Amino acid sequence: MNPIYIDLHIHTSENPNEPNNNYDVDTLLLKVKKISQNAPFMLSLTDHNMINKDAYLNLISKTNHVLLGAELHIRNYPNESPYHCHIFFNVNSIDEEVISNVNKILDILYPEKLITGDTSKIPTIEEVVKSLDSFDFILLPHGGQSHKTFDKSIPRNGEVKFDSTLERSIYYNQFDGFTARSNIGLEETQKYFKRLGINEFVNLITCSDNYDPKKYPNAKTKDAGPFLPTWMYATPTFDGLRLSLSEASRFVYCDIISKDWAEYICNANLDNDKISINASLTPGLNVVIGGSSSGKTLFVDSIYRKISGDFSESNYKYFHVDELSVINPSGIIPHYINQNFIINLLSSDDKDVNDIEIIQKVFPIDHAIDEKINQGLVQLKTDLSELIKSVKQINILEGNLIRIPVFTRLITKQKTKENMYNQFIPSDESIETYYLSESQYTQYIKVLDTIDSFISKNPFVNNVTVAINEIKEKLESAFLISNFEFNIKGVLEKYKDNLDEELFTLNHEAQSKKQNKENLLKYFAQYITCLSNFNKALSRISEYDISCETNKIEVSGHQLSIQNSFVLNKEGILRAFNKYLKSSNSISVFEDITPQSLFESNFSKKQPKVDDYDDFQRKVYTEFEKINKKDYKIQTSEGKQFNDISPGWKSAVLLDIILGYRKDMAPLIIDQPEDNLATNYINTGFIKTIKKIKTEKQIILVSHNATIPMLGDAQNVVLCRNDNNKIIIRSSPLEGKIDEKTMVDYIAEITDGGKSSIKKRVKKYNLKSFREEL
Repeated sequence: MNPIYIDLHIHTSENPNEPNNNYDVDTLLLKVKKISQNAPFMLSLTDHNMINKDAYLNLISKTNHVLLGAELHIRNYPNESPYHCHIFFNVNSIDEEVISNVNKILDILYPEKLITGDTSKIPTIEEVVKSLDSFDFILLPHGGQSHKTFDKSIPRNGEVKFDSTLERSIYYNQFDGFTARSNIGLEETQKYFKRLGINEFVNLITCSDNYDPKKYPNAKTKDAGPFLPTWMYATPTFDGLRLSLSEASRFVYCDIISKDWAEYICNANLDNDKISINASLTPGLNVVIGGSSSGKTLFVDSIYRKISGDFSESNYKYFHVDELSVINPSGIIPHYINQNFIINLLSSDDKDVNDIEIIQKVFPIDHAIDEKINQGLVQLKTDLSELIKSVKQINILEGNLIRIPVFTRLITKQKTKENMYNQFIPSDESIETYYLSESQYTQYIKVLDTIDSFISKNPFVNNVTVAINEIKEKLESAFLISNFEFNIKGVLEKYKDNLDEELFTLNHEAQSKKQNKENLLKYFAQYITCLSNFNKALSRISEYDISCETNKIEVSGHQLSIQNSFVLNKEGILRAFNKYLKSSNSISVFEDITPQSLFESNFSKKQPKVDDYDDFQRKVYTEFEKINKKDYKIQTSEGKQFNDISPGWKSAVLLDIILGYRKDMAPLIIDQPEDNLATNYINTGFIKTIKKIKTEKQIILVSHNATIPMLGDAQNVVLCRNDNNKIIIRSSPLEGKIDEKTMVDYIAEITDGGKSSIKKRVKKYNLKSFREEL
């Protein structure tokens, strides 16, 4: 809803006894359009104690949205200066007959329009109200002008108790707001209104108090002070003004106003023999009301499903809701919190608060920590694989070594023939310098592609694709050579083994000693390499130091954090090792870890059972994968932990967080949130949050609680009815009507037990005893 410029204090005549029949309406409208920046506007011509019929008839012939009104003098106390009070009438149309009827009464109340000197004949508010009882009207006294303000009409000697029960009752029922040229210098009036108990729902509208349209919006006197325009977020009608006067948030006081945002769901339409939907939606708060089985949930559920494009789980296919037409210019998919979603989530062991999409977005996710953990796990897998591979090889080598005779038994004086193939088979040390497995080659290529992609997208560095491609060519060449060499080596080893057998048969003892000596040296070399690899892997593991710091943010007074107990260090590694070793073979300190301490013979064979080296490696790694789990924590604004509060308050906290999330301006649809909320929270925290956030995003809220549309000050109300088993859904602003019945009356009837119930509650609350002191 876009703001409306209003000025309800414009004079047409300096002397009300002689109305200006030639008031320049055309000039006034030109000036108003300039100040309103061509936005819609609402005007009223309020002369002293009379209505200028000719000026009004001329004005309504040239513009819409005109309120019939006047500026009255009202006496508060004898011998005290009267105050000026604007009166605005709720009439179906402004015509000659209506104006004449009002003027007849005003002529009786004010036979002399221009008030000077004696004030004893000026009517009191009781007399004004009684005389005009046949009309529906609102009264707005002066509150901040330099003259004739309400506070100056009250004796200052302290002998008068102006806030008596009778007066408070009169003012409570009659004063809907007050006027001034700007929003400064109002303190005295507001103090008196506070004592009368009406300050919270009696708000200011600024007016020009202009007499000359050529000088609009200047006032008659030069000391009147600057004019600050009022912009109203409501329809430009009597009811729009009346409802707005009880809600300060509907008024904005500034020279230049910005238009509302345009990214919202605008309209929903569907018409068949089972249902008729023709509902407009607006920015701000849209409240959906209706009796039982009237289609409230159907309406919001179907809007969400239409926009998201999925009716597979709809419960309303009988109504052909897939044919619903929704105008959603932005294409943004709204967030939808259905009727039982939160309470079902809280009662399920398989779900957490972060299962709500918008809640998950609110939590302070630290991607740097996530990346650090993932890199740590990748490094752990690599180092653990290298460590256990070395242990396994050392275990095998020790088995091989004990099957070779002692070195002195390998000495022989006999001549032995050399196996010529030994000259062509490269040593393990040489192989390590050039061997490239297929998995390593693939990994290197992926890393290079990642680097190339990053730098190509980076606007601050030069492209390196050519250099990357050169490296890829070198890697491919190295991989092909390594693969070729591996195959050749396999052939040579086969021929070497065959020749060893032949040589063995020629001289069994000498050749046996020679082969054992060669194997001994080979095993020694391999053992040293494996032990070196083991120590290097263990050294890298000993330097692990990864833990997670908890970041916190505050949303709507609640503290949100993501806790992760993941810790990767040498102490954690030692605990994991010991968990899968026999208790008798547990390792005391990390520095005591040796290859022998991790031999398969030391593995636990019961609970937990470890099958082999691969199983040990997998189980140790899984220990750290398991602790990499995020725990979403909420500490309420009262300092309590989320898990320790009742389901009703949990729902309240989650709604606080959902409504308080400002990084996402997608519309928010909530179905009957009050079902799981404490009444006190609805009346205070929930309403406060709704009113704050509705200026920033569209809210569509299904409710059967009158507090939400009334105290939440809904911009729009969607009325759902079941008429002879056909669902009818229509909409209107809160101040509007459907089928000639006001939306306020529908709200009272459907959600608040009807106006008779409201009156009875007011009576029982004994509000006449309510009084606030200065």
